[in-house]
Amino acid sequence: MPEAIKAALSTELVINHQSSAMTEVPQELQYMPPGTHRINASREGKPVALDVTVDAVTAETLNTFLQNQLTKSTEGIDDRPFFDFNHEDREAAAWPTEFYWAGDDPKTGGVRAKIEWSGAGQSAVKEKTFRRFSPTFIPDDQGKVIGSETNMGGLVNRAAFKSIQSLFAKGNPGSQVSEPASSVSVSIMKITAKLHALKIIDSVEASEDVMAQAIEDKFTELETENRELKNRIEDAIKARATSQVEAALKAGRLAPADTDAKAFWQEALIRDEAKAVKALEALPINPVLAKVTEGDDPKNGLLDKMHLQQKKLAEVRAANPQADFQTVFAKAQSESPDLFR
Repeated sequence: MPEAIKAALSTELVINHQSSAMTEVPQELQYMPPGTHRINASREGKPVALDVTVDAVTAETLNTFLQNQLTKSTEGIDDRPFFDFNHEDREAAAWPTEFYWAGDDPKTGGVRAKIEWSGAGQSAVKEKTFRRFSPTFIPDDQGKVIGSETNMGGLVNRAAFKSIQSLFAKGNPGSQVSEPASSVSVSIMKITAKLHALKIIDSVEASEDVMAQAIEDKFTELETENRELKNRIEDAIKARATSQVEAALKAGRLAPADTDAKAFWQEALIRDEAKAVKALEALPINPVLAKVTEGDDPKNGLLDKMHLQQKKLAEVRAANPQADFQTVFAKAQSESPDLFR
């Protein structure tokens, strides 16, 4: 079965004519106005727009549903149908006892509900806390009402139907009540204004499809910019690591022909520059290496020692891939103290 629709169909509580002195709350209300209506409502928390037809069959369908539920409630099988506040599914404002068809008059007709008010509901009406009523119903694909649920509606302050009788009429009885914008429409207007302010769309009159495409295009643009920025940062880190390895070569801390050692420190500097620099600067300086250029014979005694040092560091690093560089150096030094004197 389709999910229930929550439509902000409501009754206005403001009283500004002589009958406003009345203290009794009405014992019935217009549940749905007659005719076919284009409404903005919600289904499963998502906005929907649909055409709903309200006629005598609608009243009969709703009353059949209500009476069946009342019977189940009496038998202890199900809960008693009720109206709440703001579709919050909590406190009861009233309990419907019957639905009936009252004709085609837009104010006095339509589907009407006979009700028993709760104390909270009576107070809300008398104190004018809520101005309108909103039904909960289940429509089919053709917009015909085919049922409802235990929470059959609630007192609200916004309406989805273009016209509905007020609980208390504003002005002369039977006068038309203007409808404020639905919460869905207000939300869309706010989103449109924000997108226009951010220059994502060119006009506040843009359609929902245009807005959706503009948002998708902007996301793609930002994703591309983020990827390019990430690549530039990575290139800068690699360039700085290369420069620091070259500085170590000139200082005599690394052997120019030892490609494994250079690769090791290049990777270390890229992974964690601060710790790698500290460990690299702790390597002893060999004056001979400071004068050696690429292509010199690495088998000289001092060059051999430096080569062995770098080889040892690489071995420790390979055996402890998760260790930081200070730990790698300290472990290599403790395992081969003579090599690092």
